[in-house]
Amino acid sequence: MTSRRRLASVFKRSVILWSAVVALVVAAGVPGSQAQSPQALEALHQRLLPLFELAGVVFTDADETSGRLVVGVLDRGVESLVRARLRLLGVPSQSVDVVETEAIFQVATLRDKVRPVVGGLQIRFSQYLCSLGFNAWRDTEGYVTASHCSTKQGEVDGTKYYQPLNQVAEEFIGTEVVDPAFFRNTNGCPRGRRCRYSDSNFSAGDAGASFALGWIARTTGPNNGSLEIAGEFAITAEGPATVGDTANKVGRTTGWTQGTVTRTCVNTGVSGTNIVLLCQDFVENTVQIVDGGDSGSPVFRINADGFVTLLGNLWGGNSSGTLFVYSPIANIERELGALKTF
Repeated sequence: MTSRRRLASVFKRSVILWSAVVALVVAAGVPGSQAQSPQALEALHQRLLPLFELAGVVFTDADETSGRLVVGVLDRGVESLVRARLRLLGVPSQSVDVVETEAIFQVATLRDKVRPVVGGLQIRFSQYLCSLGFNAWRDTEGYVTASHCSTKQGEVDGTKYYQPLNQVAEEFIGTEVVDPAFFRNTNGCPRGRRCRYSDSNFSAGDAGASFALGWIARTTGPNNGSLEIAGEFAITAEGPATVGDTANKVGRTTGWTQGTVTRTCVNTGVSGTNIVLLCQDFVENTVQIVDGGDSGSPVFRINADGFVTLLGNLWGGNSSGTLFVYSPIANIERELGALKTF
C-alpha cells in the first residue's frame, strides 16, 4: 500500500471513530442540556431541600413540562447564593432554572348557617375565619380543614369550631382531635426548618350538628365572585392532579374559583415562618382565585359526569390572589390516617 493510500485509510478510520464518539455524546447528553427522566429529575429535586436554608427561596420543583428543575426566589439577588449551594449539593447548575416569584402566604383572615354542614362553608375558630374543607369519617364523624386554622398549628389543642360565625352552642360544630406535629432533621427536612406533608387537621363533629358526607357547596358559577349557594358538588372519588388539569375550590371569601394545575409535588416555604410543606400542588389563573379566609377550602376536579374527584385542601396563595397552593389528598391521609370522604 502506498503511503498516500495508507494516509487516506487512516483518515477514513479517524472520521468513522470521531463520528461514533459524537453519536455517543449526543445519545448520552450533556448534563443539564436535555430533559431528564421523571424519576431522575425527582431524585435531583429532593437534593434541593437544603436550599430552604437560604432566605428568599420560595419553592423548588421538578417541572414535568420542561424536564428541568426550578427554584423560585423572591428576587434575583438570591440567585448567586442558590447556584453556589447547588454545587455543594451536587446538582448541576445548568440543569436548574431560577425564577423570580411572589411569596406564598397562608390564607387566613376574616356568611349563613347551613345544615347539614357541607364543604366550602365559612367556619370560625377563636377570632378568625376559615373555610371548611370536606367532611370525613375517621373513627368518628367529622371534617378536615387547614391545620393553621387552629389555635396552634401542628399540635392537638382542642380548637373549637363554629359555623358560620357566632361562638354559641347552636353554631358549635366540633373540636380538633388530630393535628400531627411538625418534624425536624428527618425525611429531608432542611436544617432549621419544620416540615409536614400537609396543612390539615381533623375535628370530631359535634353530636348536635349534622354533616353531609361527600358534599361540597356549589355557587352560581366559577370565578364570578358569587357566594350564593346554588346546589352541591358530589364527591365520588379521591385522586391526584396532573399538570394541565383544571382544579376547583370553594371557599368563604372568593366562592367557587378554578385555575390550571401548573406544578405538582412542590416543596413550599411558608412566608414569615420556618415551615416547609413538602410535595404541594400549585393552581394558577390570570384572575383572582383566592383571598384571605379561603384557607381549608376543598380542592377538586369536575369529571365528565358532573361528579367530582377530591384532590385535597387549600392552605395558601400568593399576594396577587392568582395562585393557590393545596395539600394533595394522599398527603393529608398520610398524616391524618385513612379517611372516608364520600
